[in-house]
Amino acid sequence: MSKHVSDSSEQRIAETHILKSLERALGLHFDPGAVLPIEVGVKPDAIDPVNKVVVEVYAMVGEVKGGQLQKIKGDILKLALIEKILGEGWRKILCFASDEAAKYVQGKSWVAEAARVFEVEVHLVHLPADHENNVISAQNRQHMVNPT
Repeated sequence: MSKHVSDSSEQRIAETHILKSLERALGLHFDPGAVLPIEVGVKPDAIDPVNKVVVEVYAMVGEVKGGQLQKIKGDILKLALIEKILGEGWRKILCFASDEAAKYVQGKSWVAEAARVFEVEVHLVHLPADHENNVISAQNRQHMVNPT
C-alpha cells in the first residue's frame, strides 16, 4: 500500500534523529513529557526544562518555500513568546537539516534579523544519507500546488 501524499512519517523519523544529534552535540536532555507552564498551549518540538532550552526542528532538505516560510516565521515568534512569558534565560534554537533550508534565517532578511534580535540560535544537523534520501522522497511525494 502506498503512502498518502501528505504522510510526513519520514520527516518525523528525521526530526527524531536531528534532536538526538543536537542533544549529544550540546549536552542537553530533551524530555518528551515536558510541558511548558504556558496557558496558551505553546508546544515546541523539544524541551530541556533543566537547562531551559526550547527547540524547533526542520527536517527539510533543500530550500524552504511557501507555507514552510510562514511556519519558520511563526516558530521564531513562538520561541520569543516562550521567553517573554517564562522569563529570560531560555535558550531558543531553530535546527535545520540542510544549509539551503537554514539560509532563510541567516543573512540580511528581516526574518534573519528577527532571529538575531530575539536571540534565536540557528543550528544545522546534517542527516545521514538514508534519512536524507527518505526525506527527499517524501518531499517529492508531498509536492502540492494550487490548481489554476
